[in-house]
Amino acid sequence: MQSVEISGLSETVKKLNAAPEIIRQARAEFFAEAGASLLSDVQGRIGGTGKIAGVQEYRVGSGKGYVAVRAKAKTNVGKYAAGYITNALENGHEVRTASGKAKRKRRSRAKASRVPGKYMYRNTAAQELDQLAETGARRIEELVAKKLEG
Repeated sequence: MQSVEISGLSETVKKLNAAPEIIRQARAEFFAEAGASLLSDVQGRIGGTGKIAGVQEYRVGSGKGYVAVRAKAKTNVGKYAAGYITNALENGHEVRTASGKAKRKRRSRAKASRVPGKYMYRNTAAQELDQLAETGARRIEELVAKKLEG
């Protein structure tokens, strides 16, 4: 029986078999970098004293396919959960008015019935998304090519 071998083919096949894991690692590296960038943008948009900005974090998805910036889980700021406060800042909230005896004692300085939201998550994503997607595709492509060549 005769056999024919193409030199280097088996090595190329090994590299291609490893490609899915290499792509996953490259995506994870990119999303970690993108998460840090988005986190700093969101923290800058929050403003204030830094209490709420300090409880924000980014998380890369378990499949390494996305990154999300959010309030840290199971973290309180004062007597409220960080996510509750972050949600009120993002989307706005109603102004709480006094009722009963408290209404007679104190007059509210509020001029509106609703505080507008800051939309720090929504606005950051809208401005950064196109640029990040383009940069991400190039970065992942570069990382995969580098690992497959080496």
